[in-house]
Amino acid sequence: MLVSNNLEQREVKMPEIKDNEVLIKVCAVGVNRGDITDVATTDGVCPGLECSGIIEAVGRNVNCWKVGEMVCAILEGGGYAEQVAVPANFLLPLPDDIDLDDAAGLPYASCCSLLALFKLHGPNTIETKKILIREGTSGIGALAIQYAKYLGLKVIASTGSSDNFSICHHYGADFCVDHTSTNFARAVIEKSGCVGVDLVLDYGASDLQRNVDCCCISGKVVIVDLHGMESGSVDLAILQEKQVEIKVFNLQSKNFGYKASVITELRTHLWPAVLQQKVVPAIEHRFPVIESQKALNLLRKDDSAGKSIVRMNFGETSGHRKMY
Repeated sequence: MLVSNNLEQREVKMPEIKDNEVLIKVCAVGVNRGDITDVATTDGVCPGLECSGIIEAVGRNVNCWKVGEMVCAILEGGGYAEQVAVPANFLLPLPDDIDLDDAAGLPYASCCSLLALFKLHGPNTIETKKILIREGTSGIGALAIQYAKYLGLKVIASTGSSDNFSICHHYGADFCVDHTSTNFARAVIEKSGCVGVDLVLDYGASDLQRNVDCCCISGKVVIVDLHGMESGSVDLAILQEKQVEIKVFNLQSKNFGYKASVITELRTHLWPAVLQQKVVPAIEHRFPVIESQKALNLLRKDDSAGKSIVRMNFGETSGHRKMY
């Protein structure tokens, strides 16, 4: 049960897998905003939208995965546990020499990057030349920078402080801009060659007008989740003049089929970069499972660079444990 929105440990029954599922021994989970929502609003729900681990069992209809393989996966909740049952088509393979714990920070941000760069815009998105990635030091932002560079795009990253520019450059950003500056949009336009960017990747709608201002003619603004920032205003005359397209998506709310299709496209378009280690996890904090609540509280502060993971090191136990 929940006590003042705090997680607590429970011993529960071992998960049973269906014919199209695999059982993963969880090594670590990536910490996401959806975990906060689950803990804050739903009694008796085990959070966790992504994990890394080792396959312990496969369903009778699963032929593409084997026991003992290292994988990471998106989940429909339940990752803060020793084991989790996962649909086989939600899994992603990992290179042999990757840090298995850190790999927990890859699936969700990679899916969001895929949606921003490909799925929402069709096959011609690869022709996009310039992209502005807001919050370039965040878990999603740092991965998106790497994926964009893998695709050969010109990347402008924004942060809330010039002190973080070095982090964005480390992950491959060509230019960095401080989005707290009053001349933010002008600086982006200048660094884009005075034409504006083809795509803006942002979180929340609070800075919608400046995102539009940064776009070129027929540019796009893609918002990854609203994160509690549901309202935003924009000058419709400028929107009409520039013909800018605005899209918002939330992977967590999508159905099984949609998520499976995202994983399929991810494996085709972007995941080879992970297997070749041209894209690496951007992890800043690593917590033991007993400090899961600390990891969620840190995310609420919204001032981290990179992603947090929680190691599911419950220790020796005779049962199966989860965090609720």
